[in-house]
Amino acid sequence: MVRLKLSLTTVIAAVAFFLVSVVHAKDEQMLALANASGCFICHKIAPEANPDDLPLAPSYQEIALRYRGENDVFSPLLDRVLHGTVYRDQAWSGKVGMRFMPPNVNVTREDASSLLHWILKLDIDPEVAERLMYHDRMLALSTVSGCTICHRVDPVKEMRVIPLAPSFKEVAAHYRDRPDSKDRLLESVLEGTQGNQKVWQNVNMQFMPPNVALKKDEAAELVNWILSLDTKGVAIPMEPPKGMRSSSQ
Repeated sequence: MVRLKLSLTTVIAAVAFFLVSVVHAKDEQMLALANASGCFICHKIAPEANPDDLPLAPSYQEIALRYRGENDVFSPLLDRVLHGTVYRDQAWSGKVGMRFMPPNVNVTREDASSLLHWILKLDIDPEVAERLMYHDRMLALSTVSGCTICHRVDPVKEMRVIPLAPSFKEVAAHYRDRPDSKDRLLESVLEGTQGNQKVWQNVNMQFMPPNVALKKDEAAELVNWILSLDTKGVAIPMEPPKGMRSSSQ
């Protein structure tokens, strides 16, 4: 019986860990999509505690809290996300700085649906919110710093496409357990890799340029975030896809 109880406990713990990992991966995927779609220009994950001014738009937590449990709310909200709210009732009038929500012409209906489903089911637990806001902040920092011009968070899945640079998750999988990985990555981010041996033969960039606009403490925070990313199932393709040549050949 003791052995059986321990086995059941182990199984339950494993299932719980798996479910948490799946939720975290979904959060990261949706945050990356929202970031790439320009949602965070106006929205935040959670409201600020003591804002100096009205926020531009309601936070995702506020939206989830306001509409959770309402029937037939998904389709009208999706329509507002896609087409904006000009000449419509302003649901957040007086609580936000924007007079109306502009139409999202660069977001597909499928992506907008995925984002809205995720927002409406968003957990408003403070610890979850803190983690989401941190991930959101790092996505934003990587974008404004120019990192996402070449890098993506997730690996490129299309074998016929050779990316400009390795994804953040591939970088994490390659460097996480290596000695002095943080220092080496920080040096590469700040000073570039020109003149160094090319590590990633499967990418188009010959070397990483120096990031002269990024402060050292911000670069260190980005490196820590990248190395913390979930790399389960991430392969490390150091060579070009079969039948294709890298730009260095």
